[in-house]
Amino acid sequence: MAAKLPNSNQLPELNIVKVEPVLLHAPIDTPVMTSFGTLTKRAVLLVRVEDAEGAVGWGEVFGNFPMHGAENRAHLIRDYLAPITMSESWDTPAAAFAAMTQQSHIMTIQCGEPGSFAQAIAGVDIALWDLAARRAGAPLWRLLGGEGATIPVYASGLNPRGFEDIVAGKLAAGYTAFKVKIGFGRETDLAALAGVRQLIGERRLMSDVNQSWDLETACANWPEYSEFDLSWIEEPIAADQGLDSWRRIAALPGAPVAAGENLLGDAQFDDYIASKVLGVVQPDMCKWGGFTKTLPLAGRIIDAGQSYCPHFLAGAIGLLASGHCLAAAGGGGMLEIDANPNPLREQLTGALPAINDGRMTLPEGPGLGAAPDLDLIRDFQSKG
Repeated sequence: MAAKLPNSNQLPELNIVKVEPVLLHAPIDTPVMTSFGTLTKRAVLLVRVEDAEGAVGWGEVFGNFPMHGAENRAHLIRDYLAPITMSESWDTPAAAFAAMTQQSHIMTIQCGEPGSFAQAIAGVDIALWDLAARRAGAPLWRLLGGEGATIPVYASGLNPRGFEDIVAGKLAAGYTAFKVKIGFGRETDLAALAGVRQLIGERRLMSDVNQSWDLETACANWPEYSEFDLSWIEEPIAADQGLDSWRRIAALPGAPVAAGENLLGDAQFDDYIASKVLGVVQPDMCKWGGFTKTLPLAGRIIDAGQSYCPHFLAGAIGLLASGHCLAAAGGGGMLEIDANPNPLREQLTGALPAINDGRMTLPEGPGLGAAPDLDLIRDFQSKG
Protein backbone atom coordinates (compact mmCIF):
# COMPACT_ATOMS: atom_id res chain seq x y z
CA MET A 1 0.00 0.00 0.00
CA ALA A 2 1.47 3.33 -1.06
CA ALA A 3 1.90 5.92 1.66
CA LYS A 4 -0.59 8.76 1.42
CA LEU A 5 -2.52 11.16 3.58
CA PRO A 6 -5.81 9.65 4.79
CA ASN A 7 -9.01 11.33 3.64
CA SER A 8 -11.77 12.65 5.88
CA ASN A 9 -13.63 9.31 5.80
CA GLN A 10 -10.67 7.65 7.52
CA LEU A 11 -10.22 10.21 10.29
CA PRO A 12 -12.20 11.55 13.23
CA GLU A 13 -13.33 15.16 13.05
CA LEU A 14 -10.99 17.43 15.00
CA ASN A 15 -12.58 19.98 17.33
CA ILE A 16 -9.57 21.59 18.99
CA VAL A 17 -10.08 23.51 22.24
CA LYS A 18 -6.45 24.04 23.34
CA VAL A 19 -3.21 24.75 21.47
CA GLU A 20 -0.25 25.31 23.79
CA PRO A 21 3.41 25.93 22.96
CA VAL A 22 5.70 24.31 25.56
CA LEU A 23 9.25 25.69 25.58
CA LEU A 24 11.99 23.64 27.24
CA HIS A 25 15.67 24.29 27.88
CA ALA A 26 18.44 21.98 29.05
CA PRO A 27 22.13 22.67 29.72
CA ILE A 28 24.78 20.57 27.95
CA ASP A 29 28.35 19.87 28.98
CA THR A 30 29.90 19.86 25.51
CA PRO A 31 28.83 22.48 22.93
CA VAL A 32 27.63 21.20 19.56
CA MET A 33 29.67 22.79 16.75
CA THR A 34 28.68 23.73 13.23
CA SER A 35 30.57 25.81 10.71
CA PHE A 36 28.09 28.71 11.17
CA GLY A 37 27.57 28.61 14.94
CA THR A 38 27.68 26.65 18.19
CA LEU A 39 24.91 25.32 20.42
CA THR A 40 25.72 25.92 24.09
CA LYS A 41 22.37 24.65 25.37
CA ARG A 42 19.44 22.65 24.07
CA ALA A 43 16.06 24.19 23.36
CA VAL A 44 12.95 22.29 22.31
CA LEU A 45 9.60 23.82 21.45
CA LEU A 46 6.73 21.35 21.79
CA VAL A 47 3.12 21.89 20.78
CA ARG A 48 0.30 20.34 22.79
CA VAL A 49 -3.19 20.20 21.26
CA GLU A 50 -6.34 18.98 22.97
CA ASP A 51 -9.76 18.29 21.52
CA ALA A 52 -13.22 18.68 23.01
CA GLU A 53 -13.20 15.04 24.18
CA GLY A 54 -9.94 15.47 26.10
CA ALA A 55 -7.69 13.65 23.64
CA VAL A 56 -4.19 15.10 23.32
CA GLY A 57 -1.60 15.26 20.53
CA TRP A 58 2.02 16.44 20.55
CA GLY A 59 4.20 18.12 17.95
CA GLU A 60 7.60 19.80 17.80
CA VAL A 61 8.86 22.98 16.13
CA PHE A 62 12.37 23.56 14.80
CA GLY A 63 14.21 25.60 17.42
CA ASN A 64 17.97 25.11 17.11
CA PHE A 65 19.00 28.45 15.62
CA PRO A 66 19.09 31.28 16.37
CA MET A 67 19.67 30.65 20.06
CA HIS A 68 16.36 32.27 21.10
CA GLY A 69 14.41 31.43 17.97
CA ALA A 70 12.16 28.99 19.82
CA GLU A 71 10.76 31.82 21.96
CA ASN A 72 9.68 33.62 18.81
CA ARG A 73 7.92 30.55 17.41
CA ALA A 74 6.14 30.01 20.73
CA HIS A 75 4.61 33.49 20.50
CA LEU A 76 3.55 32.90 16.89
CA ILE A 77 1.71 29.74 17.93
CA ARG A 78 0.08 31.30 20.98
CA ASP A 79 -0.91 34.59 19.39
CA TYR A 80 -1.73 33.70 15.77
CA LEU A 81 -1.98 29.98 15.03
CA ALA A 82 -3.88 28.79 18.10
CA PRO A 83 -6.90 31.04 17.35
CA ILE A 84 -7.01 29.75 13.76
CA THR A 85 -6.74 26.11 14.84
CA MET A 86 -9.54 26.54 17.40
CA SER A 87 -11.80 28.56 15.10
CA GLU A 88 -13.65 25.61 13.58
CA SER A 89 -13.75 21.84 13.33
CA TRP A 90 -11.47 20.14 10.79
CA ASP A 91 -12.13 17.07 8.65
CA THR A 92 -8.37 16.43 8.46
CA PRO A 93 -5.19 18.01 9.86
CA ALA A 94 -4.40 18.97 6.26
CA ALA A 95 -7.42 21.28 6.25
CA ALA A 96 -6.13 23.03 9.37
CA PHE A 97 -2.66 23.28 7.77
CA ALA A 98 -4.17 24.99 4.72
CA ALA A 99 -6.11 27.45 6.89
CA MET A 100 -3.08 28.35 9.02
CA THR A 101 -0.98 28.86 5.91
CA GLN A 102 -3.56 30.96 4.08
CA GLN A 103 -4.56 33.11 7.03
CA SER A 104 -0.97 33.87 8.07
CA HIS A 105 0.30 34.56 4.55
CA ILE A 106 0.10 38.35 4.66
CA MET A 107 1.68 38.37 8.12
CA THR A 108 4.67 36.40 6.84
CA ILE A 109 5.20 39.05 4.18
CA GLN A 110 4.65 41.97 6.54
CA CYS A 111 7.15 40.75 9.15
CA GLY A 112 9.54 39.04 6.72
CA GLU A 113 9.29 35.73 8.57
CA PRO A 114 7.99 33.03 6.22
CA GLY A 115 10.36 30.50 7.79
CA SER A 116 9.32 31.24 11.35
CA PHE A 117 5.63 30.86 10.54
CA ALA A 118 6.32 27.72 8.49
CA GLN A 119 8.12 26.14 11.46
CA ALA A 120 5.32 27.01 13.86
CA ILE A 121 2.66 25.67 11.48
CA ALA A 122 4.67 22.46 11.04
CA GLY A 123 4.70 21.83 14.78
CA VAL A 124 0.95 22.34 15.10
CA ASP A 125 0.38 20.04 12.11
CA ILE A 126 2.45 17.25 13.69
CA ALA A 127 0.45 17.56 16.90
CA LEU A 128 -2.85 17.38 14.98
CA TRP A 129 -1.77 14.24 13.13
CA ASP A 130 -0.63 12.66 16.41
CA LEU A 131 -4.04 13.44 17.90
CA ALA A 132 -5.89 12.11 14.84
CA ALA A 133 -3.93 8.85 14.91
CA ARG A 134 -4.47 8.44 18.66
CA ARG A 135 -8.20 8.93 18.13
CA ALA A 136 -8.06 6.36 15.30
CA GLY A 137 -6.13 3.92 17.51
CA ALA A 138 -3.27 3.44 15.03
CA PRO A 139 0.44 4.29 14.94
CA LEU A 140 1.06 7.13 12.52
CA TRP A 141 3.24 5.12 10.17
CA ARG A 142 0.35 2.67 9.65
CA LEU A 143 -2.37 5.34 9.41
CA LEU A 144 -0.30 7.02 6.70
CA GLY A 145 0.01 3.83 4.65
CA GLY A 146 3.39 2.48 5.67
CA GLU A 147 4.16 -1.21 5.49
CA GLY A 148 6.49 -1.60 8.47
CA ALA A 149 7.80 0.12 11.59
CA THR A 150 11.51 -0.67 11.21
CA ILE A 151 13.72 2.01 9.63
CA PRO A 152 17.46 2.51 9.01
CA VAL A 153 19.14 5.17 11.17
CA TYR A 154 22.47 6.95 11.43
CA ALA A 155 24.37 8.76 14.19
CA SER A 156 24.71 12.44 13.29
CA GLY A 157 26.16 15.69 14.58
CA LEU A 158 29.67 14.50 15.38
CA ASN A 159 31.93 17.43 16.22
CA PRO A 160 35.17 17.60 14.17
CA ARG A 161 37.16 16.97 17.36
CA GLY A 162 36.59 14.89 20.46
CA PHE A 163 34.25 12.40 18.79
CA GLU A 164 36.09 9.22 19.78
CA ASP A 165 34.06 8.26 22.86
CA ILE A 166 30.75 9.11 21.19
CA VAL A 167 31.57 6.98 18.14
CA ALA A 168 32.64 4.06 20.33
CA GLY A 169 29.42 4.30 22.32
CA LYS A 170 27.24 4.43 19.23
CA LEU A 171 29.04 1.46 17.67
CA ALA A 172 28.34 -0.50 20.84
CA ALA A 173 24.70 0.65 20.72
CA GLY A 174 24.21 -0.84 17.25
CA TYR A 175 24.73 2.09 14.86
CA THR A 176 26.25 1.28 11.48
CA ALA A 177 26.36 4.73 9.85
CA PHE A 178 27.80 8.07 11.01
CA LYS A 179 27.91 11.73 9.94
CA VAL A 180 30.61 14.20 10.95
CA LYS A 181 30.53 18.01 10.81
CA ILE A 182 33.09 19.59 8.47
CA GLY A 183 33.60 23.04 6.95
CA PHE A 184 36.26 24.13 9.45
CA GLY A 185 39.20 24.25 7.02
CA ARG A 186 40.93 21.47 5.11
CA GLU A 187 43.32 20.41 7.88
CA THR A 188 40.56 20.07 10.49
CA ASP A 189 38.11 18.52 8.03
CA LEU A 190 40.47 15.89 6.66
CA ALA A 191 41.65 14.94 10.14
CA ALA A 192 38.03 14.51 11.25
CA LEU A 193 37.13 12.39 8.22
CA ALA A 194 40.23 10.23 8.64
CA GLY A 195 39.61 9.82 12.37
CA VAL A 196 35.98 8.76 12.07
CA ARG A 197 36.74 6.50 9.11
CA GLN A 198 39.44 4.73 11.12
CA LEU A 199 37.06 4.17 14.03
CA ILE A 200 34.11 2.84 12.01
CA GLY A 201 35.95 0.80 9.38
CA GLU A 202 33.89 0.14 6.28
CA ARG A 203 30.59 1.29 7.78
CA ARG A 204 28.76 4.17 6.09
CA LEU A 205 30.22 7.65 6.59
CA MET A 206 28.63 10.98 5.62
CA SER A 207 29.75 14.59 6.09
CA ASP A 208 27.92 17.89 6.62
CA VAL A 209 29.47 21.19 5.51
CA ASN A 210 26.53 23.28 6.83
CA GLN A 211 26.70 25.64 3.81
CA SER A 212 30.18 26.97 4.64
CA TRP A 213 31.92 26.57 1.24
CA ASP A 214 31.64 28.80 -1.76
CA LEU A 215 31.28 27.14 -5.15
CA GLU A 216 34.97 27.15 -6.03
CA THR A 217 35.96 25.71 -2.65
CA ALA A 218 33.36 22.98 -2.99
CA CYS A 219 34.62 22.02 -6.45
CA ALA A 220 38.24 22.05 -5.27
CA ASN A 221 37.53 19.94 -2.18
CA TRP A 222 35.15 17.40 -3.69
CA PRO A 223 37.64 14.87 -5.11
CA GLU A 224 39.87 14.67 -2.03
CA TYR A 225 37.03 14.60 0.48
CA SER A 226 35.19 11.96 -1.56
CA GLU A 227 38.18 9.62 -1.19
CA PHE A 228 36.88 8.78 2.28
CA ASP A 229 34.11 6.77 0.59
CA LEU A 230 31.39 9.19 1.70
CA SER A 231 27.76 8.24 1.18
CA TRP A 232 27.08 11.96 0.74
CA ILE A 233 28.46 15.45 1.30
CA GLU A 234 25.71 17.62 2.75
CA GLU A 235 24.98 21.30 2.09
CA PRO A 236 28.35 22.16 0.53
CA ILE A 237 27.17 25.68 -0.43
CA ALA A 238 24.48 28.07 0.73
CA ALA A 239 21.01 26.71 0.11
CA ASP A 240 19.97 29.87 -1.73
CA GLN A 241 22.65 29.51 -4.42
CA GLY A 242 21.19 29.09 -7.89
CA LEU A 243 20.62 25.67 -9.38
CA ASP A 244 23.48 26.22 -11.85
CA SER A 245 25.91 26.17 -8.92
CA TRP A 246 24.38 22.97 -7.58
CA ARG A 247 24.56 21.43 -11.07
CA ARG A 248 28.32 22.10 -11.22
CA ILE A 249 28.83 20.25 -7.95
CA ALA A 250 26.49 17.39 -8.87
CA ALA A 251 28.48 16.84 -12.09
CA LEU A 252 31.71 16.24 -10.16
CA PRO A 253 32.92 12.68 -9.71
CA GLY A 254 32.77 11.47 -6.14
CA ALA A 255 30.24 11.59 -3.32
CA PRO A 256 26.55 12.33 -3.96
CA VAL A 257 25.20 15.73 -2.94
CA ALA A 258 22.69 16.01 -0.08
CA ALA A 259 20.55 18.99 0.96
CA GLY A 260 17.00 20.03 1.74
CA GLU A 261 16.71 21.09 5.38
CA ASN A 262 16.85 24.75 4.30
CA LEU A 263 14.49 24.55 1.34
CA LEU A 264 11.03 26.01 1.87
CA GLY A 265 7.86 25.13 0.02
CA ASP A 266 6.66 22.70 -2.62
CA ALA A 267 7.85 24.81 -5.55
CA GLN A 268 11.45 25.04 -4.32
CA PHE A 269 11.65 21.35 -3.48
CA ASP A 270 10.14 20.39 -6.83
CA ASP A 271 12.69 22.54 -8.69
CA TYR A 272 15.54 20.74 -6.93
CA ILE A 273 14.00 17.32 -7.51
CA ALA A 274 13.43 18.00 -11.20
CA SER A 275 16.98 19.32 -11.68
CA LYS A 276 18.41 16.06 -10.25
CA VAL A 277 21.19 17.93 -8.44
CA LEU A 278 20.65 16.02 -5.20
CA GLY A 279 21.19 12.32 -4.69
CA VAL A 280 19.78 12.68 -1.16
CA VAL A 281 16.91 15.07 -0.29
CA GLN A 282 16.53 16.01 3.39
CA PRO A 283 13.39 17.94 4.29
CA ASP A 284 12.95 18.75 7.99
CA MET A 285 9.27 18.27 8.81
CA CYS A 286 9.58 20.41 11.97
CA LYS A 287 10.93 23.26 9.86
CA TRP A 288 8.39 23.14 7.05
CA GLY A 289 5.44 20.97 6.16
CA GLY A 290 4.70 18.70 9.09
CA PHE A 291 3.14 15.45 7.92
CA THR A 292 0.71 17.26 5.61
CA LYS A 293 3.38 18.43 3.19
CA THR A 294 6.36 16.20 3.94
CA LEU A 295 4.77 12.81 3.28
CA PRO A 296 3.61 13.72 -0.26
CA LEU A 297 7.01 15.35 -0.85
CA ALA A 298 8.77 12.16 0.25
CA GLY A 299 6.76 10.25 -2.33
CA ARG A 300 7.85 12.65 -5.08
CA ILE A 301 11.50 12.34 -4.00
CA ILE A 302 11.37 8.55 -4.12
CA ASP A 303 9.46 8.49 -7.42
CA ALA A 304 12.23 10.66 -8.92
CA GLY A 305 14.83 8.04 -7.99
CA GLN A 306 16.35 10.12 -5.19
CA SER A 307 16.75 9.16 -1.55
CA TYR A 308 14.47 10.62 1.14
CA CYS A 309 16.48 11.00 4.36
CA PRO A 310 14.70 13.29 6.82
CA HIS A 311 16.77 15.94 8.56
CA PHE A 312 16.32 16.30 12.31
CA LEU A 313 18.45 17.46 15.24
CA ALA A 314 16.40 18.27 18.35
CA GLY A 315 13.94 16.58 20.75
CA ALA A 316 12.20 13.23 21.02
CA ILE A 317 8.80 14.22 19.59
CA GLY A 318 10.26 15.58 16.35
CA LEU A 319 12.54 12.58 16.06
CA LEU A 320 9.65 10.14 16.41
CA ALA A 321 7.57 12.15 13.94
CA SER A 322 10.41 12.07 11.41
CA GLY A 323 10.72 8.32 11.92
CA HIS A 324 7.00 7.74 11.36
CA CYS A 325 7.11 9.83 8.18
CA LEU A 326 10.08 7.83 6.88
CA ALA A 327 8.41 4.51 7.76
CA ALA A 328 5.23 5.62 5.99
CA ALA A 329 7.10 6.80 2.89
CA GLY A 330 9.45 3.82 2.60
CA GLY A 331 12.21 4.04 0.04
CA GLY A 332 15.10 2.85 2.20
CA GLY A 333 16.36 6.24 3.41
CA MET A 334 17.92 6.74 6.85
CA LEU A 335 16.63 8.64 9.88
CA GLU A 336 19.06 11.15 11.37
CA ILE A 337 19.66 10.75 15.12
CA ASP A 338 21.90 13.27 16.85
CA ALA A 339 24.76 11.40 18.50
CA ASN A 340 25.43 14.10 21.09
CA PRO A 341 23.87 13.86 24.56
CA ASN A 342 20.54 15.66 24.78
CA PRO A 343 18.25 15.15 27.79
CA LEU A 344 15.35 16.68 25.86
CA ARG A 345 15.58 13.71 23.52
CA GLU A 346 16.80 10.94 25.81
CA GLN A 347 14.62 11.53 28.87
CA LEU A 348 11.51 13.37 27.81
CA THR A 349 9.53 10.40 26.49
CA GLY A 350 11.58 7.64 28.11
CA ALA A 351 14.37 5.86 26.29
CA LEU A 352 14.26 5.86 22.51
CA PRO A 353 13.76 2.49 20.82
CA ALA A 354 16.90 0.37 20.72
CA ILE A 355 19.09 0.26 17.61
CA ASN A 356 19.76 -3.19 16.20
CA ASP A 357 22.20 -3.54 13.31
CA GLY A 358 21.61 0.04 12.23
CA ARG A 359 17.81 -0.09 12.38
CA MET A 360 15.18 1.17 14.81
CA THR A 361 11.64 -0.13 15.28
CA LEU A 362 9.08 2.56 16.04
CA PRO A 363 6.59 2.14 18.91
CA GLU A 364 3.37 0.26 18.13
CA GLY A 365 1.18 2.54 20.25
CA PRO A 366 -1.29 4.94 18.64
CA GLY A 367 -0.06 8.21 17.15
CA LEU A 368 3.63 8.79 17.71
CA GLY A 369 3.61 5.95 20.24
CA ALA A 370 5.00 8.11 23.05
CA ALA A 371 4.23 11.34 24.88
CA PRO A 372 6.33 13.67 27.02
CA ASP A 373 6.67 13.02 30.75
CA LEU A 374 4.84 15.93 32.37
CA ASP A 375 7.09 15.91 35.44
CA LEU A 376 10.16 16.23 33.23
CA ILE A 377 8.49 19.01 31.29
CA ARG A 378 8.13 20.95 34.53
CA ASP A 379 11.80 20.29 35.36
CA PHE A 380 13.07 21.52 32.00
CA GLN A 381 10.75 24.52 31.99
CA SER A 382 12.13 25.57 35.37
CA LYS A 383 15.69 25.42 34.03
CA GLY A 384 14.94 27.77 31.14
